[in-house]
Amino acid sequence: MGSASRCASCLCCPFKCLACGLFSCLCSILVTVLVVAGILALVLYFIFRPHMIAATVDSASLTTFTLSPSSALTYNLTVAMTVRNPNKRVGLYYDSVEALALYEDQRFGYAPLDAFYQGTEASTKVSPVFGGQQVLEGDVTASNFRGQQSGGAFDVEVKLNAKLRVKVWAFKVAGPRARISCPLNLPVPGAASPPAFKPVDCKVWF
Repeated sequence: MGSASRCASCLCCPFKCLACGLFSCLCSILVTVLVVAGILALVLYFIFRPHMIAATVDSASLTTFTLSPSSALTYNLTVAMTVRNPNKRVGLYYDSVEALALYEDQRFGYAPLDAFYQGTEASTKVSPVFGGQQVLEGDVTASNFRGQQSGGAFDVEVKLNAKLRVKVWAFKVAGPRARISCPLNLPVPGAASPPAFKPVDCKVWF
């Protein structure tokens, strides 16, 4: 009875049956493609085993860092960083590279950097330089500035952002945007006996 009913339905509306068949076929193809893509991604992962890039601030020099009564920050900051690609089979292109300097979560410095390429297990030195004047907002920021100045050291954050491209054999594909954050504690400029700078490991995320 059920079979006869389906046959009658197809005879009455063959286009409906055709649409159902096409939909079922497309669903099967889509599921197959997703399964194959998942297996391929898993195989590639175990072949290349991609690792997160690493970054370190090797040295930093804060020669000017003063805040006027009108909250205008005059600054001069030089940073030397090392960015490492730990991957054995993946090369990385760094495009649209920019360095930012922040105090109390407010950006006061910006330095565009040249794009560069890292081969497998390679390291690259980058040295952003920040200098100029920038108004900082908020009474709390000014209060914290005076407190840190009295304490002999400023908490400054340096960020490095870049758009990645991944090179595998001869193939190049677009990658994620890398974001590197480096918290620094720097002696007040002109301090009598500033401590030696200790390298700082940065946080990296995509």
